[in-house]
Amino acid sequence: MSNKLLKITALQPNLKLNEFENNLDSYNNLLNEYSGIIKESQVLCLPEYWNGVRMDKYTTLILEASLDFLRDLAISNSLWVIGGSQIVQEEKSYSNRSHVFSPSGRLIGSYNKRHLFGYERMQDITPGMDDLFWHIDDWKATIKICSDLWNTHDYSLLIKEELDLIFSPILTTIPDRLYTNYGRFMWHNLALIRAKEAAAAVVVSDTAMQPIRDPYWCTGASCIADPSVRFVNAEPLGQGILTSVPKGYSGIVTLTLNLEKIREQKQYRKEMGLLAS
Repeated sequence: MSNKLLKITALQPNLKLNEFENNLDSYNNLLNEYSGIIKESQVLCLPEYWNGVRMDKYTTLILEASLDFLRDLAISNSLWVIGGSQIVQEEKSYSNRSHVFSPSGRLIGSYNKRHLFGYERMQDITPGMDDLFWHIDDWKATIKICSDLWNTHDYSLLIKEELDLIFSPILTTIPDRLYTNYGRFMWHNLALIRAKEAAAAVVVSDTAMQPIRDPYWCTGASCIADPSVRFVNAEPLGQGILTSVPKGYSGIVTLTLNLEKIREQKQYRKEMGLLAS
């Protein structure tokens, strides 16, 4: 595949809180079910807290096993792995950290969540300070974990980096099952707007719709927003701009993006005054 085309897949697994081994089995089942699509992809993105482990169950053995799993995933499928995020402890400080592995299994960088959400603010988690930028061939990419993508000030600064790809591992948290459709609606719209604002594709990976901890639910909002797509009146509203997993079920979302078309959209928005030069 040309380096102007990039096939990206985001996973939406069923996960159980603090059940590390069972969660790895869930990933292996999902990867086996969609093995053909995975092998055709160049990039794979996992959700926030991808291994299901929180601070109270964190151990260095789980961290090492998690990093080994991500590294092996990259090598065995010869693709980039955006390792969602997971709890990492350094000395007495905890971070919600994303790791990025190249197809050779090399750790090319990490990113700590900057804007903590809800329960994270009441725990001993330290907010991140730095951004992570890297290239996948000619594509310039970054990561924004969950509530980071909602921060308008940070995002306005990010736009100036002229990105092509924004990966957003998330864990949607809704206080009642009645709001799961609402959660997906909000995230799908945020991904679409952020993609248009930066003229960059936004890749969201979430946990499938399920209870997390009574009464809280996850909504399954995984999606990929392509800012270069247009649609005519005869087509369904937003067709092609946003691709998602139906109804929040366990599964994957995959899309082939075109760098030339994305950059044409970026140039157009600059010329129209819709994007900072």
